[in-house]
Amino acid sequence: MQISLGAKNFLREAAGWLAVCGIVFGGVYYFTDIRSLTHTLLSSTVQPASTSDTQDEHVTLATTSGEVHLHAADNGHFFSQVDVNGRSINVVVDTGATGVSLTYEDARDIGLRLSDSDFTMESQTANGTARIAPILLDKVQIGDIEVRDVEAFVAERGKLFQTLLGMSFLRRLSHIDIKGQELVLSQ
Repeated sequence: MQISLGAKNFLREAAGWLAVCGIVFGGVYYFTDIRSLTHTLLSSTVQPASTSDTQDEHVTLATTSGEVHLHAADNGHFFSQVDVNGRSINVVVDTGATGVSLTYEDARDIGLRLSDSDFTMESQTANGTARIAPILLDKVQIGDIEVRDVEAFVAERGKLFQTLLGMSFLRRLSHIDIKGQELVLSQ
């Protein structure tokens, strides 16, 4: 039995439309999962800036009582220095990150000593699945803004390249505003 050329073209076109419909349906059905995964992948791959770059990128434009203004770096990220439990570390201020996520190295530098058994949860990162350790930070301070008892996570060694100042800190502020290349945090 032979299939005519017209029938072959029709079948080929129908298969193409079915594939397009399947992709659209999958995109709509899994939209939230895809968006969450995309954000996780993008947030986890922020590479640390070199020391000289970081000095320029985390300049606080203005600090007034209870307010901090940060200028975006060339890559669009907002870098800053924060004091965590009294020790200074470099962070990316990330409104899309669920919580404060510390690199293993930054956690060690602020005095946290974690054992393998502390890593009781898992998170999906650009580097694959990573085990994370839930912690509570006594104090997180950026400029004049100070928040106590901040829920955070520490990533396994080598699974996160830059500490993220995420929503477990930011949602405790009274106001967050992005105006072009400037991020304004208010307590």
